Amino acid sequence: MRKLFLCCFFLLTLQAADFAEQIKFSPTGENRIGHIVIEDRSSGISQSTWVYVKAALDYYQKTRPIFVILELNTPGGEVFSAQQISDGLKELDTQYDIPIVAYINNWAISAGAMLAYSCRFITTVKDGSMGAAEPVLQGEGGKQEAASEKVNSAIRSDFANRAAFFDRNPYIAEAMVDKDIILVERSGKVIKLDSEKDILSSDKLISPKGKLLTLTAKEMIDYNVADLLVLPGKVKPITYEEEKSGVYPFNRSLLSNAPFFKTIPNAVIDSYRMDWKGQFVSWLAHPVVQSILFLGIMMGFYLELSSPGFGLPGTIAVTSLALIAISSFSQDMGSLLEVMLLIAGLLIIAVDFVVLPTFGLLGIIGLLFFLGGLFGLMLPGLKDFSFDFESGSLNAAGEIFLNRLAWLSGTFLVGLALIAALAKYVLPNFSGFDRFVSKGDQEGWRSQKEGVKLPEPGASGVAFTDLRPSGKVEINDELYEAVTAGSYIDKNEPIEVLRHEGSTLVVNINWKEKK
Repeated sequence: MRKLFLCCFFLLTLQAADFAEQIKFSPTGENRIGHIVIEDRSSGISQSTWVYVKAALDYYQKTRPIFVILELNTPGGEVFSAQQISDGLKELDTQYDIPIVAYINNWAISAGAMLAYSCRFITTVKDGSMGAAEPVLQGEGGKQEAASEKVNSAIRSDFANRAAFFDRNPYIAEAMVDKDIILVERSGKVIKLDSEKDILSSDKLISPKGKLLTLTAKEMIDYNVADLLVLPGKVKPITYEEEKSGVYPFNRSLLSNAPFFKTIPNAVIDSYRMDWKGQFVSWLAHPVVQSILFLGIMMGFYLELSSPGFGLPGTIAVTSLALIAISSFSQDMGSLLEVMLLIAGLLIIAVDFVVLPTFGLLGIIGLLFFLGGLFGLMLPGLKDFSFDFESGSLNAAGEIFLNRLAWLSGTFLVGLALIAALAKYVLPNFSGFDRFVSKGDQEGWRSQKEGVKLPEPGASGVAFTDLRPSGKVEINDELYEAVTAGSYIDKNEPIEVLRHEGSTLVVNINWKEKK
């Protein structure tokens, strides 16, 4: 019994020494402790989570707490987002000398385990668990399917490297990702075996073949994955005012009862709370919101081109574009290149519509530039996209890229359907467009009375309305539906008929009469 007591005392002393070596506190002044919470057992880690954590890390770079608690209770989520968060956590520790202490408050599963491995210290409550990090993909019909060996190998290597960075056993990290890895404890060491035939009768089986490794709190301690087991105990509850402000005494946390942490005097938790701007940016990062903004751009620009001047539709399109840019740069996705592509595309399209007589190759190039810049802003993982042709598999960045691309493609199709419906059923009957539309049979978003004899090519007249690009022209005191051959034509400009397209006149400015 005495030996057991001495052994436990030695381990606690060793743990305290490890914490004390990295966490420095003031013996007399106030000691601020950062606090980041990733606790969502329903939707999991996503780009919105990354926006929140990035803002918190930026805040702690400025306020410089003695250490930061990363409280985890998550089933995982997007691997790419978890990698971004993990890299940010490691940077705060290694580049700014602010240690991160992972506090597993029940679950650190899948991508959550990656976050824990990216912290210098790992602590866990008595009922905590960590592991089960096999990457899965969305298959046909929404069914979850195991990723290819290429993807699995990349994630397995990533887990091993993050574990080894803070001197944890990489084999255990690999077994959380790969269910075919066999681990045993032999003579006090964790060993990876090639086959089940290599298992000795004296070995303690840690991870059998065909099963992902998930560790209990006790196993985390036994295999040196976790540095501290946080035992149950009574703490004074956090008041509503303290919860709202995010600032409260450290003794409100169970972690404060642990041997080293109870020695920190005047300890205060400064839990990061996103302001309305941060919450707004996090909301913008959601794929549904991104799709709505994309639809706003499509519909706004279409409606703006369908009417003269610049009004509400154009404002909606420009605002949607600005919000997409804000969201992109807040996630470190955007760059000057995407902005330059957007501006260049818009300028080329403007030149093609306003200056040149026809819309052709130059306009198409401008449209491609614009879409390239827009998609570059909206698609996370584009910079890190990787595809292996041999195995036909994508990396984690590629998976989230395709996921968001699917959202945008679906939105694009919905937008086209709405535009077609507006063109056929709404715009001709909308009061704001009455002066552009006659009462005959509709053809797309133009119409013409049946039996009307159209003027021959070469006939002259004036633009009765602005043609942007469609509208009405007056020839010999008669009104006709017309569309320009390229550039916009203002009201009362002299026009010349070039040709007929069905029941519609194709016209251009009559430069002879204009002079």
